[in-house]
Amino acid sequence: MTTPSGWDQHPGVRAGRLLRPGERAGDLLCRAAGSWAYLIALTVAILFGAVVVLQQNRSAEAAIWLAAGLAAIAALEVPAVLVAARRSERITRELALYQLDQSRRAAAVAEDVRTEMQRLRDEVARLTAHADIAGYPARRR
Repeated sequence: MTTPSGWDQHPGVRAGRLLRPGERAGDLLCRAAGSWAYLIALTVAILFGAVVVLQQNRSAEAAIWLAAGLAAIAALEVPAVLVAARRSERITRELALYQLDQSRRAAAVAEDVRTEMQRLRDEVARLTAHADIAGYPARRR
């Protein structure tokens, strides 16, 4: 079974059931809190909360509103950073899997070349033997 991340295809990366429970929980939290849906929902919730507070207390001082605004910006920065981190992880995964595929292809080509070289050596040896039998000794350096 492949994991949604795709890392299970790479032999150098632990994924899925090989991760410790804390690592799996961290990945789940990052996927949930690092999504655009979460970021939009958090923005709506902050705006809704600001409207409710504004309706309750119209005489709040500017310092309180400044502190609340800065707290809201800080609360929005965390999921925004997680969105960027998830994108970085996807790029890393795609590059790693691409390089793995390329190295497998290169190994297959190298094996084909080795097989062909062995076949050519055998053929040259056979031709040399026939030339010796026919009375034309092969020139050797």
